[in-house]
Amino acid sequence: MIIDNMKNCEKYFSVHKNFAKAFDFIQKVVEENYAPGKYEIDGVDVYANVLENTTKDDVDCKFEGHQNYIDIQFIASGVEVMQIADISKMTVKSEYNPEKDVQFYENFDKATTAVIESGEYGIFFPHDIHKPCMSLNGNKTAVKKIVVKVKV
Repeated sequence: MIIDNMKNCEKYFSVHKNFAKAFDFIQKVVEENYAPGKYEIDGVDVYANVLENTTKDDVDCKFEGHQNYIDIQFIASGVEVMQIADISKMTVKSEYNPEKDVQFYENFDKATTAVIESGEYGIFFPHDIHKPCMSLNGNKTAVKKIVVKVKV
């Protein structure tokens, strides 16, 4: 897991060969105010979803994990709370869905909690089970978010 600000994104380009493409796309979405939707960046290796939604109560959010993709979840506007835990500490709740590259996990009361504000992001690797979309202090707010999927 990496939590950081957009101004530091270049520090992570060496972590994965496609991180530069991912962050270039994020910057373009912010500058040009892309509409919600799915965007191809580099075929199945890198793609993104631009989302506009409202944060939810903790109980309405799910811990999720991915086997084939790294998630870069960038908050373009608003604020979102995310929880993160190592996969070794989690209990599986659903079977892995290979078409959507997602598996859900039981709630975990010892997860790390991060508040991600506009201009910040979380990078979640396959061992990082994460629970995004949560509201801060119960205040449901509008969020514009860019989720870039980078093939492992």
